[in-house]
Amino acid sequence: MLNERIEAARPIAKKINEVEKSLNLTMIQIGELLSSIAAARLAPGTRFSLTAGMEASEKLIAAAAETSRSYREVVKAHEHLAEDRNDAGMRTVSWGDVSECPPNHASASQDTSTPLRVVESA
Repeated sequence: MLNERIEAARPIAKKINEVEKSLNLTMIQIGELLSSIAAARLAPGTRFSLTAGMEASEKLIAAAAETSRSYREVVKAHEHLAEDRNDAGMRTVSWGDVSECPPNHASASQDTSTPLRVVESA
């Protein structure tokens, strides 16, 4: 029965991570596009008006803000899915492709890892 729950949840875990990644990539691409528009105005010999691309830039800024809000909502959904996973008795076995998941808040008292420290810059 646990195996069936895990197999049913696996595509959800994969997709939520893909959605988070795609929203991050969208924000990066919007930023690059905004930078390209500004660079085109400054490029020598282009003779673009000082306000060329401003209306488009304003729309892109609004789109970036909406993408950021969407990302926040997806992260909240991910948190709810993690709660549902725990309620279903499925433990977390990995975090991405490189390491184990950090401990959940319920087992924080058993955490034996070294806390992060502030490092002074040289």
